[in-house]
Amino acid sequence: MRKRFYLLLPIYLSFFIGLGIYEIIHPPFSTDSSRIGDYEVQVGTTPPVPEVGKDTTLHFLVLDQNENPVDNFRMGVQIYYNDEIVGTFPPANHDYGKWDLDYTFKEPGNHVIRASLVDFKNGGTLSYTFNVGVLNFYMNVFTYLIIAGLSGAGGIVIAIILFQKKLWFKKSKT
Repeated sequence: MRKRFYLLLPIYLSFFIGLGIYEIIHPPFSTDSSRIGDYEVQVGTTPPVPEVGKDTTLHFLVLDQNENPVDNFRMGVQIYYNDEIVGTFPPANHDYGKWDLDYTFKEPGNHVIRASLVDFKNGGTLSYTFNVGVLNFYMNVFTYLIIAGLSGAGGIVIAIILFQKKLWFKKSKT
């Protein structure tokens, strides 16, 4: 009967450990990519889930049709919230296929990032649209949930140990 309790603990603990690892490796809301013409634009954020009032870095990666970083590109960005422009970054030249943009979101909810890439080959402008979810309290709530889960698991372990010792003391006295 004792071993039944111990069998459930690794399953319980592995759920919370797996959830934490998944959250770090696969950030939810804020990574996306889009391919138009000969280019693919990938966007990601640091931190993985942007929070209101905290600095966020938007990472843009521009790849060619062979998935190699474009040496030199010209891109501008507009940030929309509720169909209104809340941030504009005019087109500028960037090297090595990467552009990191620092921005602080002021409102929670879905923000639309519109990246305009100048196509040097064809002379036009290619527009890419991405959605970025911004939350008020995500990391705080997630941290508290993990702490609560691990505390609950620790409490169960302590309860099982104390319960078994109590039964063991009763058996040894008789």
